[in-house]
Amino acid sequence: MKITFDSNVWEKVVNEEEHHLVEIKNRILDGTIQAYICKIALSVESIQNKERPKYFRDYEPNITVTQLPSENEMLSIQVCIAPNTDLHPGLHPKLKDNLLKARDLGFQVLGMTNLATVRPEEIPDDMDSQHADSEEYSELLARCSDFIAGLGCGRAAYDQFKEQFNLVIPDERERKFSKAIAEWVDGDALSAHYAAGNDFFCTNDKARNAGTGSIFHKQNRIRLEKEFGIKIISSCELAYQIGFV
Repeated sequence: MKITFDSNVWEKVVNEEEHHLVEIKNRILDGTIQAYICKIALSVESIQNKERPKYFRDYEPNITVTQLPSENEMLSIQVCIAPNTDLHPGLHPKLKDNLLKARDLGFQVLGMTNLATVRPEEIPDDMDSQHADSEEYSELLARCSDFIAGLGCGRAAYDQFKEQFNLVIPDERERKFSKAIAEWVDGDALSAHYAAGNDFFCTNDKARNAGTGSIFHKQNRIRLEKEFGIKIISSCELAYQIGFV
């Protein structure tokens, strides 16, 4: 059973905060559950809410231009755009500690395909899943991400906020920006889950008071399952699936 865990579940699992989570941890240890975390969540959600507006406004990827050898008079150059990991503030000590606990349990990290979006260097290389360099994985992730954006969720929320930034009341910008970032992460995490072909996406996010602008809204969950077969369950529902009563 391959499970993709949202941050609001896996960090509690590694710390054994509730009885049913201990059972999930035991099933990871005995191999019943193959556990996955999404790199985009680790990369973006590790940036503190109050710091996000300034960080994403100022962030610039690494861009290198290289002149290539040419046998004629034409000029050939190669442009490389890559994440600027030096600009990532680093994982919060608590998150880093939890990630290392997850590593010890056998969790793997599903790669992100976002061009030049920053990644932290602290994610151990040996946690990267086998999907990381697969062209098929990238194509499936993009397909699902585009569908979610078409619903006005996922990265569409982030893009919309950027377009309307000057129309947002200054006192509301930090809160709304953080919400848009979180929605972008949720959409691409679900897309990574789909691309990896995992069985369940485990989250305790019920999208209460969020409306249909949240990909976790009941209506959108139904659409995702119909279109992509994505099954979203809570940690309690997962525990029931593995026989915990």
